Amino acid sequence: MDVKRLVMGQEVLEHKLPSGLTVVFLPKPGFAQKFAALATNYGGMDSTFIAPGHSEPTNVPDGIAHFLEHKMFEEPDGTDVSQRFSQMGMTTNAYTGSYYTVYHFTTVERFSEGLSLLLHFVQNPYFTDESVAKEQGIIGQEIQTGLDSPSRMVYYNFMESMFHVHPAKIRTIGSADSIARINKELLYKCHDTFYHPSNMMLVVAGELDFAEVLSLVEKDLAARKYTPRGPITRVIPTEPDSVVHPETRIELKVSRPLVMMGFKGILSAEGRDYHKQLIAADLALSTVLGKANSGYWQLYEKGIVTEDFRFGYSAYRGIGYVWISGETEDVDAFVTEITSNLQRACQEGLQAEIFEAVRRQEIGSFSALLDDPEQLAGVYITHRFNGLDLMDVRMLLDEVRLEDAQECLEQLIREDNRVVSIVEPLKGGH
Repeated sequence: MDVKRLVMGQEVLEHKLPSGLTVVFLPKPGFAQKFAALATNYGGMDSTFIAPGHSEPTNVPDGIAHFLEHKMFEEPDGTDVSQRFSQMGMTTNAYTGSYYTVYHFTTVERFSEGLSLLLHFVQNPYFTDESVAKEQGIIGQEIQTGLDSPSRMVYYNFMESMFHVHPAKIRTIGSADSIARINKELLYKCHDTFYHPSNMMLVVAGELDFAEVLSLVEKDLAARKYTPRGPITRVIPTEPDSVVHPETRIELKVSRPLVMMGFKGILSAEGRDYHKQLIAADLALSTVLGKANSGYWQLYEKGIVTEDFRFGYSAYRGIGYVWISGETEDVDAFVTEITSNLQRACQEGLQAEIFEAVRRQEIGSFSALLDDPEQLAGVYITHRFNGLDLMDVRMLLDEVRLEDAQECLEQLIREDNRVVSIVEPLKGGH
């Protein structure tokens, strides 16, 4: 049965196929570009799992989800499937996150051919010992590059200082040691477990005929003769409340320090109320730290924050954390001033007029998202795999109140759960 909704002029149609695949259609009348994304609820965190039909957990090397994403593009003859998309005038790519892997393409014409190719290569893995060894060398170089990247290292150190055992701390790309343990058998195992249609979603956007899209997809999957599967069990260890290291400092080639700080804490609600809390937490942070607050401009004028200043609240399975990042001329002032501003808001309360301005700005941002099919589809997928229907966000933005944001802020801002990760310039500039 199709599920139909209309949110701010955006129609959403959804259909679940007998194979278990959820197909979502975002109509875009008048748009020339057409977009499709085939995603699996599988990412860097999924290093320990119990496959359907099994009772014992499987442990796989860190970085295997990302490794698998890379390998899926290689055809049996050694060519890259991206070349076939390019020959049809289409662009294609993929990305792996902590809990998802997404393959997508964009085109103006020949959409059905592109969709058929997308379905084909994502569902037809082909690995050899030689191709795996070759990829280990390629990703090994990427890992080494990451170790020299200030933005990656400040994030890696932040997460590893925050979490003791939760797989959120796993580097999606893996390590030199972990990818060396990947083999074709493990890749086939992970593909068989996580690339079953019941664990996947297809989102298409553009001026398209949904019935034709469904017919094409249904025929493709029917020919593959998928059988029903039970759920995949993710093995998630219990994470202590405390942090691992309050502060981490390293030196790299940067012109000025890069900082990522935050507070470990999980919100308490469940179901729809939990997603309302996620929105309230982000609004609370924007009210205190965003450009609508004069405090931001005071820090900006002193060089304590710069244009790349970012912040938010992230939550995964069983954990959550506030994060704040940016370059700064004064590391100690960055940490002290931001902590002080957040603590003051906890004690004195959020400013109602700023909160309302931020809430309305978020509604505007949501409206703008509807005009970008590629970004809309990507955000739809990541929200859905995290248990939230993106189209509910608009209603939740209407429902969230100042007191909701205040409560979230007071739950999350605890100095004893603060982590600070710093990348400093090399001493002597070398």
